[in-house]
Amino acid sequence: MLTAAPEGYDRPVLLGPDDLPLATILHARDGLHGIIADDSGDHRIWFPHGMARIRLAIIVPLDEDLMLRLNSIRRFHRLLTGKPIRPIPSLQALSASERYRATLMLRAWDGADSGASRRDIAGVLFRSDFSGLSAAEWKSASERRQLARILAEARAMIGGEYLTLLRGDVRRRR
Repeated sequence: MLTAAPEGYDRPVLLGPDDLPLATILHARDGLHGIIADDSGDHRIWFPHGMARIRLAIIVPLDEDLMLRLNSIRRFHRLLTGKPIRPIPSLQALSASERYRATLMLRAWDGADSGASRRDIAGVLFRSDFSGLSAAEWKSASERRQLARILAEARAMIGGEYLTLLRGDVRRRR
């Protein structure tokens, strides 16, 4: 979260959203949210003061994600100072299979949230037509059980488990 430096701090850089190469901007009730695209990992920033240019300070909550936040701040500072930006640490980066699984979860959750039947969702995800199966056949289908696991995992992610992805929590890697 980018905010104004306290009184007495005259050295911080004067900066506003217009001074940054924001690829995405969202104006919300709580300020301006933006993304600076970067091949080594995007920078997500929040200006509670909206479009105002301010003497820049960063608010860092002292919580269990402190090290993650400090790493992000170091990367952002390198961007501001024109230094090469290091990639996101490998523990935070998703593997190809983790990205694929996350995509399945999002697609399944979106389908369920929009009212699609589980058979229809399974048909889209697994590229198969399950509409011709009897109730007993569908109940014993491995794809039905697989979809149930995907939806349960998606529900957990939405409930806060997604933070393990950001933290690089090794428990999520099987």
